[in-house]
Amino acid sequence: MALQCRRLKLCQSTEPCFALRVWADVQMLVIALRQLRRSVELAALVPALQDGFIRALSEFDGPLPDLWSMHSVEEHFETVPVPDVEAWDGRVFSWAGGSLNVDEALQAAERLLAAMIGLGAANSEALASPG
Repeated sequence: MALQCRRLKLCQSTEPCFALRVWADVQMLVIALRQLRRSVELAALVPALQDGFIRALSEFDGPLPDLWSMHSVEEHFETVPVPDVEAWDGRVFSWAGGSLNVDEALQAAERLLAAMIGLGAANSEALASPG
């Protein structure tokens, strides 16, 4: 996620294929964010971890309310056109009726990953014992 955010920050509107590069990098970021969230949802199925992970997921979702509506290009490209250059202002990407602040997304992902690692380490006994 940090790589995609960094790539987006380095995009220059004067470079060839600027819109395509931004579009591809945003799509990769959205996919990574969604996969991180899904991984934590899976970990939340462990009863000893459930409360902590549900709280962490809620905190992750707060700054990213449009993440689930900004599905990957495969799901929307036929009905929602690929955005033009104005969709990216260097910090926020707007598309499909939603927006994604790249800085907030990275911070939310880092917090969720830290919570996942911390909760897992704190409850290693629960993870090691069957059922």
